[in-house]
Amino acid sequence: MDVRSLKEDPGLAGSIRELLNLTLSKDFVDRKFFRKITVEDPNFDPRFALACVEGGRVAAAALGVMRTKEPRQVVEQQKSVAWIKALAAVPEAREALKELVGILEGEFVREGKRQVRFSDYASWYLAPGVDLEYDWLLSLLIQSGFRKVGEAVNYEVDMSLFYYPERVKALASELHRRGINIRRASLGERELIGKWVEEKFSPFWRVELEMALAAEDGGVLAAESDGKIVGFSVYGALRPDFFGPIGVDPDARGGGIGTVLLFDTLTLMRGEGVRVATIPWTTHLTFYAQVPGVYRVRSFAVLAKNLP
Repeated sequence: MDVRSLKEDPGLAGSIRELLNLTLSKDFVDRKFFRKITVEDPNFDPRFALACVEGGRVAAAALGVMRTKEPRQVVEQQKSVAWIKALAAVPEAREALKELVGILEGEFVREGKRQVRFSDYASWYLAPGVDLEYDWLLSLLIQSGFRKVGEAVNYEVDMSLFYYPERVKALASELHRRGINIRRASLGERELIGKWVEEKFSPFWRVELEMALAAEDGGVLAAESDGKIVGFSVYGALRPDFFGPIGVDPDARGGGIGTVLLFDTLTLMRGEGVRVATIPWTTHLTFYAQVPGVYRVRSFAVLAKNLP
């Protein structure tokens, strides 16, 4: 088996991306998104991006990662964990893919890792886990010793069916009456809002907020009350069609801020020309079910395996 890493043969990157698209039927990885989850990931190490080459083509690929740089606040906390963020293979090379998984596991053990996970790797991820419709991939990982440790869903919204309901307009008016203002944040507020998001939620969400502020086709909304931030929402962080994260201060929940942020942000995405919006990696099923145009819910299993 001819196994090469992107460190050894960086020219294989395009073929790996093509393989992801042609073998993972629910996923669509354009060049920009592929760069986001590989070379633009500050933790990316080309030694852990593996390809099996057969007959002059990439037949199987595995993208592994360890968190070594960002977010710096969690590097020490996650020092014993590694991730496989993507796996792909043509049907006749699935045994070769299993071998690639084993090679990655061996590399991670040598790096001192005690667990490998698939694929809840924030903030530069393809998917939050194994899509349950990829039954062959789920079976391959289970046979390799992985076990389910969590679950998540992606909502997909047909934006030709999306609209801003009257009930949400009434909520927005009520928020305005109560002195709660929802506005677009500027790049100059990156530190102010980013610090608030990190303190209230997580450093991962801060990373994605900063990505969106810097993106040409992304953005951030902030909800304010009495000059203080009480909520935020993001779009276009990893890719233009991605919504989120979104969060409201626990002390300000229950009054409609989250719902208005949700609909205002999706309206901005519609204005950007997003055809299908993805609300990724969530367990908040009822909150997002209120969005007109939801036409698909992808279910994922998060898997993990303890290493020797």
